[in-house]
Amino acid sequence: MKKTNITVLILLFMFVISLILPVEQASATATATLEVQAKVGIAGKAKYQSVVPLQVTVKNIGADFSGDMVINASGNYQAATAKVLPIDIAAGEEKTFDIYLDGIDNYNYSNSDVFAFFEGGIEKGKKVAYKGTKQLQSNLLDPSAVFIYTLTDNSDRLSAFLRLSQLAPQNNVEVFNLKQMKDYTLPEDTEGFAMANVIVIDEIASADLSQKQQESLLKWVQNGGTLLIGAADQVNATAAIFKDYLPLTLSQKMTSVSAESLSKLSGGGAFTQSISIYEATGNQGSIPVLAENNKILASKKKVGSGEIIQTTFSLGDQPLASMDGYPSLVAKLINIQKMSQQMVHGQSSLEQISNELSNINELFPSFEVSVSYMLIVIILYILIIGPILYFILKKIDKREHAWWIIPAISIVLSIALFIFGAKDRIGQPQIQQSAFYKVNEDSSLNGYYVESILTNRSGDFVVNTDKNTSAFALRNSNNFAGTIEDLHEISYIKENANGSTLTLRDLSYWSIQSFAGKTAAQNIGKMDIDITLKNEKLTGTIKNNFPFALKDVTLISGIKEIKLGDIAANGTLKVDKELKATVLQKPSDFTNYNYSNYPTKKEEVNPARIESMKTMALPLVEKEKKPVITAWADQAIAGVELETGADMSPLTYLVQPFDGKMELSGPFTMKRNNFTYSVNPLSPNSNYDKIDEQLNSWYLSNGSYEVTIAMPDHFMNSVQTLNELTISNKDSNRMQLSIWNNETKTYEPLVDTKQVFTDNIKKYFNNNDELLIEIKFGPDQTGEQTKLPDVELKGVAK
Repeated sequence: MKKTNITVLILLFMFVISLILPVEQASATATATLEVQAKVGIAGKAKYQSVVPLQVTVKNIGADFSGDMVINASGNYQAATAKVLPIDIAAGEEKTFDIYLDGIDNYNYSNSDVFAFFEGGIEKGKKVAYKGTKQLQSNLLDPSAVFIYTLTDNSDRLSAFLRLSQLAPQNNVEVFNLKQMKDYTLPEDTEGFAMANVIVIDEIASADLSQKQQESLLKWVQNGGTLLIGAADQVNATAAIFKDYLPLTLSQKMTSVSAESLSKLSGGGAFTQSISIYEATGNQGSIPVLAENNKILASKKKVGSGEIIQTTFSLGDQPLASMDGYPSLVAKLINIQKMSQQMVHGQSSLEQISNELSNINELFPSFEVSVSYMLIVIILYILIIGPILYFILKKIDKREHAWWIIPAISIVLSIALFIFGAKDRIGQPQIQQSAFYKVNEDSSLNGYYVESILTNRSGDFVVNTDKNTSAFALRNSNNFAGTIEDLHEISYIKENANGSTLTLRDLSYWSIQSFAGKTAAQNIGKMDIDITLKNEKLTGTIKNNFPFALKDVTLISGIKEIKLGDIAANGTLKVDKELKATVLQKPSDFTNYNYSNYPTKKEEVNPARIESMKTMALPLVEKEKKPVITAWADQAIAGVELETGADMSPLTYLVQPFDGKMELSGPFTMKRNNFTYSVNPLSPNSNYDKIDEQLNSWYLSNGSYEVTIAMPDHFMNSVQTLNELTISNKDSNRMQLSIWNNETKTYEPLVDTKQVFTDNIKKYFNNNDELLIEIKFGPDQTGEQTKLPDVELKGVAK
């Protein structure tokens, strides 16, 4: 009988399952009423480690849909967050959405659909199936690729820009003529320009752009972009939002520049005739880029972390536009080789934050357990429940009550210890924020941050960010374990009128979750730095214009670090320190700034956070090629805040480049470490890597390279004569050297292992005070490291 009952139950169960499955499958099929098509990048191209435009077209072939569209895509495995966009699509309607992803990778780590739709919203809505694009595919280019966007009514005028690829490493230049692209609308969001390294405005008025387009373009410049504006009639009047940032004021008078001068300025380009330029005067903050005697061809001006370059000639007018040497002139104008090199080396900042800084930032002081304190408690506990309790009970003749008194004391003591030890973690969540910034001349800041939350409860945590701050959840050990979920199951971000909201989902009680992102701030402050190096002594002042105190103010020049002291808010520090150096220069090697030991005590956590931030902050100013002042403050600047409030522990690290003044006297000697080396591969398959700048250790593959060896800025202003230039070949078995002669426009072979020049040395330095050395490396069968040529320069100061 029992066997029959079991058989009946099994058959009944199978029958019910057979009824449910088809219904669910049919339901899933019926809800797949959304059809999705997605286009990535611009003209199908995008860059790694960059914000990427995504155009999504959704067609609704079913009932009205109101809910959220989720994009599970990221360009970084360690820092990844889903993007959520509220959408409403009526039955039969088709809509197109322009979205900007903070990165993209063709490899999907979870092998799930890139899109998800939730009827009624992601929080409590029902997931709806869709048809169409399941994975995002794009022609992803290396971060070193230089993207040039042009704004011109006639793309033929700028055809010379297409030939810039011949002058950049690995021919990695892409030109996009935005106004000639089909179905393309100029973005009104700064992120729409994020992939561009250079944006060129040619013969169109900025005033013709909408106010939002102008504002987004200006913000893109402030965040580090290069805007190139060509000369035109009334350009100053039509510059609109950029009029106060232009480096030049053009007159109505014209002058000419000869073909010979153009050839010299471009580094040997071929020009057949002279060109006409506007006479111009530099505005405040203007720095000449191309000039011939008193004639300015182009100047630049810093705007935030970026710059505006303005020319006194039209970028697309004939005969210049068709001359063979024009691409070489443009390459010098925007410094395309250095622009590409700056993107090649080093990890992206978010990857470095995830791999290094976040580990230290997640060390909360409340985690530390005092061993001596615990030993004292244990000893007291033993004494209390042992001889003391026995003595008391014996005295009052109540020893039979020990069976419940001892457990009661243990429970009360355990609760007391728990409350005392966890008091900082019970009331509210704790947050540690580490942020590092480059300080700009206009008192704005650009940088990155990481924030770690120590939860005081389980559930979702909501973080609000402003419009200048992004946020991505960092994967922790829990995210790595087992099957990787869809990104929106871990975290997602929604944009709103004031910025965005990051939701960190299902955090555990007393767990740690970190998130990070880019951040910027306007009109915060800067340091007024007036420092002079004379006779190996630093003198001058530093004024703190920030509304908070600066601690451990330090000057970094080359390998030297000179601690100067602290500065109160709006205070001034007098500088009077020794510096055993000839010149002030950029920090020598960014890779050497690493914290030495992982912190083992709570007193070591903050110094380790500061040291780690220095590692990542210094590369932010690498392209400035200047000495820097660094400092830190226990002040939160990043526009990010936990919705429920928290116990906050912020640290902010600041790095500001400055023009150091140098007063030389008498004879001087410049060693290799006083120069700045830049390497540009000339062969298609050549590549290199800087191993250790201080030791001059490099890796080179077989091929040809051009090495630019630059003096510190303004150094030649203090020089009366150059007496001796020595170039040493440290690897003559694998390396052949030639030096560029600016008078003959040719490379001269350096036949000796140690070549010494004493006659007319200035002919080897170009207008930017640089030596150009051509290296032919190989054949090499060892793969061992090499050393670039050593340079020593002797002379007499004015």
